[in-house]
Amino acid sequence: MTKSEIAGILEQIAALLELKGENPFKVRAYTNAARAIETFGGNIPDLQDEEAVAKIPGIGKSIALKIKELAATGSLKYLEDLRAEFPEAILELFSISGLGAKKIKALYERLRVSSIEQLHQACEAGRVAELPGFGETTQAKICKAIEERTRRAGYFQFGEIAHEAETLRNDLAGHPDTLQVDIAGSYRRRKEIVHDVDLLVATKKPETITKFFVSHPLVGSIIAQGPTKSSVRLRSGVQCDLRVVSTAEYPFALAYFTGNKEHNIELRSRALKRGWTLNEYRLAPIPVEGRGGSPEPPAVQRRAGRLRSTAPTTSPKPKKKIRPKRIPKVHDEAGLYLAVDLDFIPPELREKRRRWGWSISALPITAGARFRRMGSMKKNCSRKSPRFGS
Repeated sequence: MTKSEIAGILEQIAALLELKGENPFKVRAYTNAARAIETFGGNIPDLQDEEAVAKIPGIGKSIALKIKELAATGSLKYLEDLRAEFPEAILELFSISGLGAKKIKALYERLRVSSIEQLHQACEAGRVAELPGFGETTQAKICKAIEERTRRAGYFQFGEIAHEAETLRNDLAGHPDTLQVDIAGSYRRRKEIVHDVDLLVATKKPETITKFFVSHPLVGSIIAQGPTKSSVRLRSGVQCDLRVVSTAEYPFALAYFTGNKEHNIELRSRALKRGWTLNEYRLAPIPVEGRGGSPEPPAVQRRAGRLRSTAPTTSPKPKKKIRPKRIPKVHDEAGLYLAVDLDFIPPELREKRRRWGWSISALPITAGARFRRMGSMKKNCSRKSPRFGS
């Protein structure tokens, strides 16, 4: 947790105390402490020393204890208790331009407005202008601010949310139960316009990670919370989704939640053509009954973003070479000779032998030197005796 985050938590406590109607001096004490932390020249480990924090001008012992707890654990029970006294979405009202703690308190106490949607409905009904200190002009400004926020909802520049996204990632990475963590979605693809922040965490304790995420200081309200997926609205208005998976599922989930819809459809179709099923959890062979009893597909590996079979493809059998038919061995007084049947000698083989300087003959054997190759003899040897087959 950084110094700016600790300062933001102190400001949030001040806003909640003002909504609660606490002593203005107590509210101002937290505001002054937030300014003091922002200008503090020390490091985060220094804030874990209660005595050192108490020496910072503008910070008392009570707030020093809370700062020490924040620096050491990243959370604060006092803040969680304060949040429990108000609706979760009420902190979103601070993102509307022109609304401070005093006006939000008046809206909550007199009109029971605790969300932006309820505030917009109250403005359209004209009930906001009837409150003391508001009027028609303030109501019109609030309506315009809500419409501008709605128009920009889901569209944020990369640089606007980079600090919050990296802060959440770093804080999750520092959690002892986190095995792997990264930011996915359009932020990971470095798109200029980002719709939301997608966080992916590999862990053996998903409940602990989820609880840490939804109680983060940057979280303004909780949209949904489940065993594997949670969605929150940050104080800046950005929606942030968290997915918790196992270590084995992590690489497939990271690839799935990083790619856009068209990319994932193409990958899955390529996997299906090769007999595999691909989703955000695994890459597995399609069951035999699902493929009509076809054999198991070969091993598949990812390379250059494509699925490619590593098993050698079956090539057609080579044509069998035509060889001359062997003739039984013949013996005479000149020695052992071999011969071939000319009917089984292809023309191309005859021509090739002729170019090499050999003469091919057939039975009967009448004379000649001992053959050096099967069914053939040197031309100069054959000239000393009658040619075979002549």
